[in-house]
Amino acid sequence: MVALAWIGAAGAGAWLAVLVVTHGDPAGRLFAAVLGLVLLVGAVWGTRARPRLAVGPEGLTVRGGFSRSRTHPWGQVTDVRVLQTRRFGRTVATLAVDVRDESGPGADPDAAERLLVFGRLDLGADPVDVAATVLAARR
Repeated sequence: MVALAWIGAAGAGAWLAVLVVTHGDPAGRLFAAVLGLVLLVGAVWGTRARPRLAVGPEGLTVRGGFSRSRTHPWGQVTDVRVLQTRRFGRTVATLAVDVRDESGPGADPDAAERLLVFGRLDLGADPVDVAATVLAARR
């Protein structure tokens, strides 16, 4: 999908260039410019924000956007599993990771539990393969 956004942004840019050179109608130029800008922002976001999960020797690092990331040490990862759900007539796999955030003195242990869910687009790979990698690194 990210590759399609890059292709679409390039196509909209070419369309806009043709409209500018041929003195096309102003509404068409505006539409091409807005479409190209939206696709470009989506492509940059998809390129930068993916993959959202990284596995390292210290634990799992989850990216929340362009610059925000959080590392959960292996001791805080309580469960890793693949969930199979049925959507629009096909089976979709997602990776579910349970983590316990033990930061802060006197924190309520139930309030500190988090469920992190990642789809194929978030991971950049098949969730089943990623689950196997996470479980292997966790040992």
